[in-house]
Amino acid sequence: MPYPLYRIFFFLAFLLGLSTVTQAQLVQRVGLHVGAATPIGDFKHDRFEDEYPPMARRGLNVQAAYRVEVKPYLAVGATAGFRFNSFDLNAFASPDDVLVLRREASDWKSTYALADLYLQSPSSSLFGFLKGSLGAAYNKSPEVHVDTSFGPIRRTSDSAAALAYGLASGFAIQQGRFLLTVEVGLLGTRPTFEVMDAQGGKSTLKQPMHTVTSMLGLSYTL
Repeated sequence: MPYPLYRIFFFLAFLLGLSTVTQAQLVQRVGLHVGAATPIGDFKHDRFEDEYPPMARRGLNVQAAYRVEVKPYLAVGATAGFRFNSFDLNAFASPDDVLVLRREASDWKSTYALADLYLQSPSSSLFGFLKGSLGAAYNKSPEVHVDTSFGPIRRTSDSAAALAYGLASGFAIQQGRFLLTVEVGLLGTRPTFEVMDAQGGKSTLKQPMHTVTSMLGLSYTL
């Protein structure tokens, strides 16, 4: 092998080995996070002067997350999650109303995937962090069906994808290979749904689906 190619070969081998060592030194974590999703803003409105009041109630948020610490103060990762908020059927059609014959409603739902960026204090047994997230959500509006003495009240369900984002802050406690995290943040998306009324008329509804999330997580360090 000619000398210049010989040097190039060993230089590439050195870079490959250095890259492998660098990757091995990165702190990687996988975890599960569970918590409450509390509607805010237009998502929680129950005003009957609105044509389609969302009437969302507090729900559940579940996330699976992967995270890599690339610097002592910086980490990147990805999150996949599912969130649902029940429709406040009691406020929409009281069970004590003698005019209501039958009533049922499904939930507001979001399935989402986000890319995450963490800014954190230097890793130790206890550290704080800020997290920003951006991605997409696949959302579903509730189906509502109420039969009354004067006729049915119906709202069809629809599905729509939309941009999703998150902001959160919290702290983490390291115990061996396990990391316990507590965080509070915002998860937002604003899909456009098609709604059909009891008479068959269709209209579009651009519905904010913003919630404050309070999450407790447990991660394992790989």
